[in-house]
Amino acid sequence: MSTEETLKQLVNGFAGAALLTDAQGILITANLRARALFPALMEGRLVSGVIRNSDFQDSLQQVLEGGRSTDVAFVLRKPSKRHLGANIIGINGERQERFVFIHLRDREEEENLARMRMNFIASASHELRTPLASLLGFIETLQGAAKDDPVAREQFLDIMAVQAHRMQRLLDDLLSLSRIEMEAHAVPEGRVDMNALAERVVETMRLQARERGVTLNLIRDAELAVARGNEDQLEQVAQNLISNAITYGGDGGEVRIRVRPLPADHKHGPRIAFSVRDFGPGISREHIPHLTERFYRVDKQASRNRGGTGLGLAIVKHLVQAHRGTLKIRSRPGAGAKFTVEIPAADE
Repeated sequence: MSTEETLKQLVNGFAGAALLTDAQGILITANLRARALFPALMEGRLVSGVIRNSDFQDSLQQVLEGGRSTDVAFVLRKPSKRHLGANIIGINGERQERFVFIHLRDREEEENLARMRMNFIASASHELRTPLASLLGFIETLQGAAKDDPVAREQFLDIMAVQAHRMQRLLDDLLSLSRIEMEAHAVPEGRVDMNALAERVVETMRLQARERGVTLNLIRDAELAVARGNEDQLEQVAQNLISNAITYGGDGGEVRIRVRPLPADHKHGPRIAFSVRDFGPGISREHIPHLTERFYRVDKQASRNRGGTGLGLAIVKHLVQAHRGTLKIRSRPGAGAKFTVEIPAADE
């Protein structure tokens, strides 16, 4: 296989936006992500005629003339302002051929991802800092002033256990979220009986519901409701939604869980809907778009007091997306809240 054919395969299999030119800067090939950034790219045409920026063009020319590989940041203002970056790499082939490999990057997207990572780390650190500070404070007290006070020791140990369990729940949710994101590309292909799954989860959560004075009512619309997915992951979705309803919407005294098959429509094939409705205080409209964000809480202090980590709905969102499903949230103050997950039905 020639150098040019090998490089073409590299470009077309490259994860990012990439393209290949000859020694004159004429496009040989570009992958789909590069064409999405620059739809005007055409084989046999000069790349500099499409990417019209002097910094990019000067850097490309230097590499075309045999210069060192370079990394350039530049701004395109038409048709809309975009902050881009390019790695431009000269490659010498056999028979004195020369090629240029260009990797294009959306710098604004990179900066947004970096900002999201920083915010996530800051939020996670803040969530861990509070129970950790509490534990350290009680340990110092037990080593000092309360060293010989059995009543204080019992009281402090109980509070320390609560804070330790809070940290454990947070770490468990962080690990779950990380694992889900790493496996997001793999579409679950198992068969899950959603009626049986709902019955199992409801039974395991009746104790939590009773402790808060809540009744769980399960409604099944059909005997057969089989979804395509991963049973453990869909069970986690159900647990998180029901637990949230008990914890934050249980003031209404009832949480209603429903499983029903949905027929195909002009947008989707057959689906299985799993919904959880509470009759509590409800949620204001401005909060609803943010509920699935990590660490977002409508009432931060109340959530922490009730043992929430702020990650439950973020986990639900990612699991539903991994199943190529949808999550719908409907609520208004005074009318409770309803969370509905729709998952593609399994083939018969």
